[in-house]
Amino acid sequence: MMVNRQKHGTGTEFRAWSDLPVDILNVIAERLDVIDRIYFRVVCKNWRLTQIVPSHNNLPWLMEHSWAFDENVFSLCSFHFPYVNRSHVTYNKFDREELDGLYDAVICASKYGWLLLQKSTLSVFYNPYTKSIIRLPDLDISFNRSTFSSVPTSPDCVCFAIQSTKNDCKILLSICRPGDRKWSTLVLVGPKKAVEDVVYSNGTFFCVFTGGTLGAFCVADHGWSLVTNIVPGVMFESRAHMVESNGQLWLVRPSQCFKVFKFDWSAKTWVKTNSLGCQALFLGCTSFSVSAEGETSGFAERIYYHCVDYCYYYSVETKQNYRCATFYPWVTKRGTERVWIQPPEK
Repeated sequence: MMVNRQKHGTGTEFRAWSDLPVDILNVIAERLDVIDRIYFRVVCKNWRLTQIVPSHNNLPWLMEHSWAFDENVFSLCSFHFPYVNRSHVTYNKFDREELDGLYDAVICASKYGWLLLQKSTLSVFYNPYTKSIIRLPDLDISFNRSTFSSVPTSPDCVCFAIQSTKNDCKILLSICRPGDRKWSTLVLVGPKKAVEDVVYSNGTFFCVFTGGTLGAFCVADHGWSLVTNIVPGVMFESRAHMVESNGQLWLVRPSQCFKVFKFDWSAKTWVKTNSLGCQALFLGCTSFSVSAEGETSGFAERIYYHCVDYCYYYSVETKQNYRCATFYPWVTKRGTERVWIQPPEK
């Protein structure tokens, strides 16, 4: 596209939008919200020179997701930003044939700005920022939990799903990579308990079962082991969240008074702790840890979670729950899926 401007006595001079001075581009970018800045910067090479950096870029956003349809299918995404009492809404439109039966699919995992969606035997990776979809092979077994190792566009990405119940010591582990024609499924021995959460760390998928038993699956050799059956008392009997942080595993049992455990690799057991260190935890279908230093130091020793209409945090220091009034101050809608999602790449 060209911008025209009048030259004295010689007619009109045309200048491309891509040639706008960087200082003018910065002024424009300052008036855009975070998502629109991403789109702004991908217009052309010159526009990527803008120096507007989103604040608190390491903090996850809360995303609400729902489906709508007429002759097309719409993925409705509301992104809520830290500190800012406003949201960005996107309506991603798909042809019904393009979505191929995944309307009403649920979110199983959220990492690197990508979502893992599942409905019946169908699974796909979906990027709500770019509308990109990567299909996975059909998986004919149901599973309790699933996650993935890295960005789905990477050749190193591995998708992992597990089925485990309290009525059977047999567990089913399924893995595949984007581009594979089918899943590989292994039948293994488990602790005869339901799986509560799964995380990936340094080539291994870790699975925590009701009561705290930890299992480990090595991607390289498909080795499976129960890392520990030594559990200090009754840790939890309901939903628990496991979080990976710099090679360390944390386990959180949500309740009126949260319980936090850290895995001791030498003793091979969970140890109750009263400190998170300089970090904050964000609990969800995929849970995140965030370094809480410098401009994010106010998040230290807090566990953030969403419940009903609001976002709350539990203070490990005061052992109290608080409704977020400053950091995540918005009201969410009922009837939508809510997940923490990492911001898009700049």
